[in-house]
Amino acid sequence: MYRILAVEDDVIMQKVLRDTIKPEGFEYLFSPTGQEGIETARKEKPDLVLLDIHLPDMSGMEVCRSLKSDARTRHIPVLMLTGKAWEVSRRVQGLDLGAEDYLLKPISPRVLVSRIRAILKLATKPT
Repeated sequence: MYRILAVEDDVIMQKVLRDTIKPEGFEYLFSPTGQEGIETARKEKPDLVLLDIHLPDMSGMEVCRSLKSDARTRHIPVLMLTGKAWEVSRRVQGLDLGAEDYLLKPISPRVLVSRIRAILKLATKPT
């Protein structure tokens, strides 16, 4: 079973992600802050991280940079999520930091699951 870590502070979005991911057979983990997300990724070794850009303690960009620069977590695919349609340069920045993809909210559950599956096909076996 693949494990997905959602680093998301919005309670409603946490529920939407959980209700989208769990029925598809994925294990769902979540962290409401960037620092907790980094620590959870190091400890739990998820197969993919869904990463909100706007977190209460640090930006998703900082979290992505930390995950991708750490030998313990750099192999974990990151799918960045944002509710704001940033200019292209901001999306490119996330991809340049090592994120595998970048989606804008609101996200279609079908598109989200499709993107997750596509990224996981390129990754190793489930945990």
